[in-house]
Amino acid sequence: MFRSFIFACTAFLILLARPANPQTPNISGPVAGFVYDHGSRSVRPLLGIPGATYAASPVLSGVDWASIAPGGKWAFIAQSGSAGFVQGLSSAVPVASSGNSLMPAVDRVVWNRDGSFALLYSSSSGLLQRISLSDTAVSPDAPVDLSSWGRPAALAIDPSGSQIAFGVAGAGLYLFSPGQSPAPISSMSKPVAAAFDETGLRLYAADLDQQLIVTFDSGGGPAPFASLAQADGSVLNPVGLAVSAGNRYLLLADRAMHTVLVYETASQNLANTIPLDFAPSRLEALSAGPTFLLNGDKSNEWLMVLDARQTPTVYFVPASQQEPL
Repeated sequence: MFRSFIFACTAFLILLARPANPQTPNISGPVAGFVYDHGSRSVRPLLGIPGATYAASPVLSGVDWASIAPGGKWAFIAQSGSAGFVQGLSSAVPVASSGNSLMPAVDRVVWNRDGSFALLYSSSSGLLQRISLSDTAVSPDAPVDLSSWGRPAALAIDPSGSQIAFGVAGAGLYLFSPGQSPAPISSMSKPVAAAFDETGLRLYAADLDQQLIVTFDSGGGPAPFASLAQADGSVLNPVGLAVSAGNRYLLLADRAMHTVLVYETASQNLANTIPLDFAPSRLEALSAGPTFLLNGDKSNEWLMVLDARQTPTVYFVPASQQEPL
């Protein structure tokens, strides 16, 4: 089986060595990030500045699915039954990196804040693998078997890549460092989202069952941060948690109420509620700035981006008129 996987990785390198498009990609101007376009099965750059951003022509085509690091320096690409890391999306010819030690059947990828580490997860095997990404190299750890705990609903890695948190419904929230066994830090029954702050010393987690955000400081136990209970009795359903630049705000994207909730971390007060005219499907980092993508599951839809570099705001990216998103 491993020999077959090595062959698949080799085939993937050959596929990525072919031109992604008949014309060489031409990326000019500031790059706000890269997105995977499900409709055209391609990876596209977002060019421009907040409020004046557009989706440019693909830099990779024929892609089955992709997860792209904040800033776009690296991406995990699945193509024609094979998968691996690709570097240099901003260059004329992106380069695939060999990865014979990467585990197979990856269907979930989580990145740290600057894209220097990635977590690969396979729901079919229950394996989790941390990957270190330098300027030129992909360095995988040995996979960790999480199947005895269950399938993670919440999954996060701290900025330094040295701590991993995962939450499993009915089992609780766990924290561990590479080479160690996961240790329980909370018995919350339905953890749905987790995020570390910029320092890696504080972890936030949302419990859907208790409708509560909880914080964990380094060396300390859990403490309530904010209630998600609504005055009208409605129940929130978070799709992600994230922390703004400078750790000033905690952000929660909610699909039930079509909102982004903005909490001040110092006071723990709800500072703002940003209404959306759609149900967000993700809170996926586009840049280490940080900025986050809130949607992107449908073809020919306008993308919505949450800019959390200063005061959090949401702006749109129009769908391409020439090549549908």
